[in-house]
Amino acid sequence: MWFALLFMGSAHAEVIDRVVAIVEEQLITSSDVTLEADLSRIDSSPVPFWTRGHGEPLHRLVDAAVIREIAHDVALYRPSDEQIGARVTAMRERFADRGAWQVFLRERGLDEDALRAVMERRMVVEAYLLRNIAVAPKDEDTFVAAVDALLAPWEDRLSIREVAP
Repeated sequence: MWFALLFMGSAHAEVIDRVVAIVEEQLITSSDVTLEADLSRIDSSPVPFWTRGHGEPLHRLVDAAVIREIAHDVALYRPSDEQIGARVTAMRERFADRGAWQVFLRERGLDEDALRAVMERRMVVEAYLLRNIAVAPKDEDTFVAAVDALLAPWEDRLSIREVAP
């Protein structure tokens, strides 16, 4: 028995990611927060929801999760594959070359399919806001205030929890 234990080596746990918030059953991880900070700089959103003017990345992701809960799985808010592809292409074109794009994805543990899924979630939020906020997105401060007003009643209705480090 001791012989087998000698060759098994020591066991250790490796932290892959950490949950930083939970909205209903949607988990938000620390890598999601990091990615949100990066995407807010390179993604051209039609609404100012994803900008730094709408709070820190974690705050935006919690709000986005709340919006997805409100929107449910209504087809009206779901972007087409072509719309998602166009948005990913627009981001890719912001990089000097394909290699730089691949480095960006690899450093964040993504491939294009995973990024497309992230973009679909972002675009559902945008579609919901464009349909339900009666303020022009160009007026960033007023738009963000309208988003906050829209979400305020939901904070007490949904389970929203930030996880301490």
